[in-house]
Amino acid sequence: MTAVTVLKAWEEVPNCDLAKGMVILPNTTDQTHTCTITLADHGIGATGLLWVLGWVHTTDGSVITLENVTTSVTSGVLTVTIPAGTDNNTRIIEFCGRADTGVFA
Repeated sequence: MTAVTVLKAWEEVPNCDLAKGMVILPNTTDQTHTCTITLADHGIGATGLLWVLGWVHTTDGSVITLENVTTSVTSGVLTVTIPAGTDNNTRIIEFCGRADTGVFA
């Protein structure tokens, strides 16, 4: 696996109990590449992650489909792994969580 550098990151609702962020990965991102996101950088507690969604641009800016990324969280760092399928595509990762620790805090 190869780590991919995030091109851009956004916070959709800063300073809120429910934080939502989005990152864009370059069109050189391949299957099995990984991306790491420090949840605290986006206002999410180490155990507060609620969901992660992924999209792939099979044709940049034109054909965009959902992609079933694999995720794990260790010590507040989210690791997203791109599934097998296609190479050299832009990927978008959206994630949401709570500032509090634990899903039901």
